[in-house]
Amino acid sequence: MQPGLSVGHEDELIDALSGVLRDFGRFAFDLSRQDARRTAVLFDQWAQHVVTGVTVAGGVERTSARRDYPGLRKAFSSQRQAEQSEMGQLQDSLREVVWTFVAGLNRLVADDAADDAQVTATLSQLAFRLGTSTPDQIRSAAAEAVARVQAVMESRRQRQQHQLQRLAGQLDALGSQLETARKESTTDPLTQLFNRRVFDEELVKTSEFAALKGAGAGLLIIDLDHFKQVNDTHGHPVGDAVLVAIASACVRVFKQKGDVVARYGGEELAALVRDTSAEELATLGEKARRAIAETLVPVGALRLQVTASIGVAPWRAGEPTEAWLKRADEALYEAKHAGRNRVVTR
Repeated sequence: MQPGLSVGHEDELIDALSGVLRDFGRFAFDLSRQDARRTAVLFDQWAQHVVTGVTVAGGVERTSARRDYPGLRKAFSSQRQAEQSEMGQLQDSLREVVWTFVAGLNRLVADDAADDAQVTATLSQLAFRLGTSTPDQIRSAAAEAVARVQAVMESRRQRQQHQLQRLAGQLDALGSQLETARKESTTDPLTQLFNRRVFDEELVKTSEFAALKGAGAGLLIIDLDHFKQVNDTHGHPVGDAVLVAIASACVRVFKQKGDVVARYGGEELAALVRDTSAEELATLGEKARRAIAETLVPVGALRLQVTASIGVAPWRAGEPTEAWLKRADEALYEAKHAGRNRVVTR
């Protein structure tokens, strides 16, 4: 216990720190090297460690101290540095496009000002001739002034057309950058499915839509069986290839407008289906199970095959989304313990 702290105060500080760590993981976002779900799991483990002292993978070597605060600080700093680096790269890219756009506008304004100055000087010379020259000289000066002004106007028209085309291209590039940033914030980088953050938002929307329309809806959680053995036996690159192939198979099954397929976390996927009955939902679950079992992933001369357990939960009017999600998790748990490679509905 820290000097000057009572047992009660120390417990309050530990509980507060544990809550902060869980919130940090809960509101994490996907990074190129780690998805938000994995970050949430990691900091939930650290939160448990702070309370119980249970060892966390990735901590530093422990001394006699009960809690691994150096390891916690290392994990927290590493996560924040990764987030800062990724967001910094994105901001730098967007900033470069915006500054190019602004510079183009500045050049356009500056060129127009130079043209205006040239026209003003030509007209001033003509005005001077009006008071000092003969009629023939005035006619000649006027014709010359008109020719100069026309040349300036034509040059401006051509230059502005060219600059506007460049600006249009830069705006397209900026739009692409923003669309890429939006997609990266909502998409799992490996499977290209929606990420956990989008799934959580769509879960609420699907429930609200079903209640408003009075139509059925469903939630399916799909967990690949014995996936750890795939990584341990063939390596993580093969495991990643399996996840990508299974994700594609699921997208082909859940293809109706309004269907949402997301990477729920690790080797788990989730699907939300609107306008469906409980019977249709069970049929979709079985169709997904077969599609996964029939997917062959090339591994050298081999064709790797995996199966999946699927928990299905039809939407129930008035049920909170947390309870709906829990019911799907419990169905998945039953499918696992009933022998795997099967669909259970609750």
